[in-house]
Amino acid sequence: MSTQFYTQDQPATSQPAARRPHRDGPSWYRIAAVIIGAVAAAALIVLAISGLTGSSHPAPAPRATASQPASPAQPSAPSANPAQPSAPAANPAQPTTPAVPPSAAVKTLQQQLGQLNYYEGPVDGIMGPQTTAAVKDLQRQAGLPQTGTMNPATQAALARYLAHGNNQMAG
Repeated sequence: MSTQFYTQDQPATSQPAARRPHRDGPSWYRIAAVIIGAVAAAALIVLAISGLTGSSHPAPAPRATASQPASPAQPSAPSANPAQPSAPAANPAQPTTPAVPPSAAVKTLQQQLGQLNYYEGPVDGIMGPQTTAAVKDLQRQAGLPQTGTMNPATQAALARYLAHGNNQMAG
């Protein structure tokens, strides 16, 4: 016994469902999607490569529009007040020059501290962090307040150690 139901809508004969007519070639939507995808992939590759290699060109400064005033961090003219000279903008790609020029007295100090094994840095005449640390070590060894600056008591201790030795290497 068969369980077929008859409805008015359905034809009595079994014919395959009607199909849309087949068009030759891909649809324009597919072509557009492939082109957009290729352009997006190429843009991502270019961005990735430029991000990996880094840019040697600085980013352009933002332009001021009529509704947006120019940035106060970038003055358009040098300071007219000689007591407040305009500082040049720091460029992280280029080393900055020291604010204090090298000093012959600091070079001599660095050489003397080096003779006593307090200072191991370059003898460049600049009172930098290594020189300050060496002075503090000398002051600690001499029982003086550790200020990191040369004062008469520190100068006397340095002269005494240079003349008689500081006995730093013993024990």
